[in-house]
Amino acid sequence: MIGREAIEPLLDASGRFSILALDHRDSLRIEFDPVDPDSVPVDELVRFKLDVIEAFGGRPSAVMLDPELSIDQVLLAGRLPAGVASLCALEAQGYLGDPHARTNTLLDGWSPQRARDVGANAAKLLMLYRPDRGLITASQDDLIRSVVDQCGHAELPLFVEPVPYEIEDVDDRERTIVASAERIAALGADVIKMPFPSDSAHPDRWAAACKRVDDAIDVPWAVLSWGAPFEVFIEQTRVACANGCTGFMAGRAIWGDSIHVADRGAHLLRTALPRFDALVAAMSNT
Repeated sequence: MIGREAIEPLLDASGRFSILALDHRDSLRIEFDPVDPDSVPVDELVRFKLDVIEAFGGRPSAVMLDPELSIDQVLLAGRLPAGVASLCALEAQGYLGDPHARTNTLLDGWSPQRARDVGANAAKLLMLYRPDRGLITASQDDLIRSVVDQCGHAELPLFVEPVPYEIEDVDDRERTIVASAERIAALGADVIKMPFPSDSAHPDRWAAACKRVDDAIDVPWAVLSWGAPFEVFIEQTRVACANGCTGFMAGRAIWGDSIHVADRGAHLLRTALPRFDALVAAMSNT
């Protein structure tokens, strides 16, 4: 764990995370072509990311990038607007061919030190995670410990994103997300990036679920949309930030509708930017 001062470059003027997620790889391929995602040309994915970066300009407090499609093309190419911080995703993808994969590895050749060397302000590690899976959980914990240690040596804050799976119902979702956050914070993560801790069908439980997360951990946490429609996610963001959350880190809920349009730049300006601004307003009015 590095300390709160290390995450300050990733916060906006109000002290919140307003982070644009743009580190998608496998999931972005699926958005472009659900039938044959592996057929999507790399250039097409890169072009989309560059279009988003150009449209958003200096609005986000930070942008989440990946080594395969955007570190070289955005960060090292000098396309990230001045004043916008960056996070570097470290996890390997490749789950398209294995729906039962439940453990993660780092992307070959990448580490927290390399992320720091290319100019990233933080590292991000996505983990397929349940705290109740015995040896699988232990293996995931070992990776988190290793990356926490490496981030300490690199003096780089670590954002960990535990993604639950095999969720049975709302009780299981809440229990799993809260317990995962507590366990991973204890392993040394600086920030927990998590799906909203309750589901859209039970808004009466939202505030209590967020309070359970905040009571369970002593590090900042941020919410992601995890497939929720924007109209739901904006309300979840408002409730979360009223109950201890430090902000949002969102991608597809903001820019997903702009993938399959002819005039992408205009659509991003007309649709994605107002969504982003609405999220910022929602969390600021708490």
